[in-house]
Amino acid sequence: MLKILDAICNLLAILAGIYLVAIMFGIVFQATARSFNFSGSSHIFTFSEYGLLYIAMAASPWLVRLRGHVFIEMLTAALPRDFGRVFSRFVALLCFVVCAILVWYSAQNTIKAYNFGDADMRSLDMPKWLLLISMPICFGLMALNFLRFVFGSETLHTGEAGVHE
Repeated sequence: MLKILDAICNLLAILAGIYLVAIMFGIVFQATARSFNFSGSSHIFTFSEYGLLYIAMAASPWLVRLRGHVFIEMLTAALPRDFGRVFSRFVALLCFVVCAILVWYSAQNTIKAYNFGDADMRSLDMPKWLLLISMPICFGLMALNFLRFVFGSETLHTGEAGVHE
């Protein structure tokens, strides 16, 4: 089961990276077109804005798995080793609870946007549920990855202060 979760998180991280590169090329194209007095495409900025949400959401489960989010280890480094492990598991449990709440809330909003036919109106009309669907999926994947640190052999925190890269 963990291998499937890892594969999904890896795939989403790769897609986030591809989308980021596509945004870069889109912006370069848009800037170049304007330099030559062409209008370019108004959709590039719209897809870039949407991409910022998709990229952040798609990369987050992968970052949780790798402990790539920003946190400070000074407290866990100062705690006794056994208590630090318990504390780290408690923090991971809190993160799981927050992600579970966000799954529920974002799923409710996604379903509501779908049922009411809400649209985001910019250079093109995009169904709002397509923008929101990444949130319950990716918060759910983050929640599962935090559970890995609650019940797994590894903890979220290393218990060592400093940069570990």
